Amino acid sequence: MRQISMRALARMFGWIGVTSVGGGRSAYVYEILVERKAWLTADEFLPGLAMCQLLPGPTIANLAVYLGNGLKGFPGAALGLLAVLLPGASAILVLGVLYFSYGVGPGLDAALVGMGAAVAGFLCVTVGRMGLRAMRSQGAFLIAGVTFAAVGLLRLNTVLVILLVGSLSLWLNRPGRGVERVPSGERRR
Repeated sequence: MRQISMRALARMFGWIGVTSVGGGRSAYVYEILVERKAWLTADEFLPGLAMCQLLPGPTIANLAVYLGNGLKGFPGAALGLLAVLLPGASAILVLGVLYFSYGVGPGLDAALVGMGAAVAGFLCVTVGRMGLRAMRSQGAFLIAGVTFAAVGLLRLNTVLVILLVGSLSLWLNRPGRGVERVPSGERRR
């Protein structure tokens, strides 16, 4: 992880807090930190993201603490958490007051549908980029396929799938097992 100033960290997490929406926030963080700013490599970001998604609470809050700590220690963790959550908390407070005072009109409904489509497109692009970097072994393709089939197609309980597929992943990637890895950024042939 690259060394950065607390001011740069606050600006970056504040910007993420102001401009990111919904469940795609971790993909947005990846886009900014790995793709644009190169403060982290994909190899540094992806294991932390996996851990943050498994922990209780919002992934973006966990990610802000994890990345802030990695970049600037405990003060960076605290600052990252505040900077990423404060804009959203302020916005939802204002929007909640407006909603319960005035309601929602048809123009706002149409805007929200359009924004949802844009977010879905952005998520697809960024998840594709992360996926290419995360798939560095045959076992990773197996894990991704089994998870997709179990949760997406068969609609099995997500917690049960995480426990079972997580156990399979640990077994496939156990120490001493010669896992064939493809260096980050290269494609498997």
